[in-house]
Amino acid sequence: MVICIKNLRVSSILGVYEEERRKERDIIINIRLEYDAGQAVESDALEDALDYKHVRDRIVNFVEGTQFKLLEKLADGIIQELIRDPRIRKLHLEVDKPHALRLAESVSAIVEWQR
Repeated sequence: MVICIKNLRVSSILGVYEEERRKERDIIINIRLEYDAGQAVESDALEDALDYKHVRDRIVNFVEGTQFKLLEKLADGIIQELIRDPRIRKLHLEVDKPHALRLAESVSAIVEWQR
C-alpha cells in the first residue's frame, strides 16, 4: 500500500545566505510511503495502519526544529526520522524550497529510500 502526503507546508530556517537565515520560510514536502497494509485492510483498525497524521506530525516537529543550510541535509533528516518506523518499506520524498532562485518557482531535492 502507498500512502501519500501532498503539499505539506512547514516553516523553518533553510539556506546558506545571510538573508535566508534571518526568518523562517515555507518549505513544501511531498512524500510517498510504502508499507504492508495487509493487517490494516483485514482489521480496519487504525492501530494496524500507518497513521498518516502521526507521520505528518513527525515531519512537522522535525522540520520546525531545524535550521539547516542545505536542502539535501533537510531531506536526509526527514528520511532518517521516518525510517525509524520498521513498517515503512519504501519512501519517495520531495522537499521543495519555493522562490529559492530568481526566475524559478522553486528548487527541490528528491530522495528515494528502500529497506
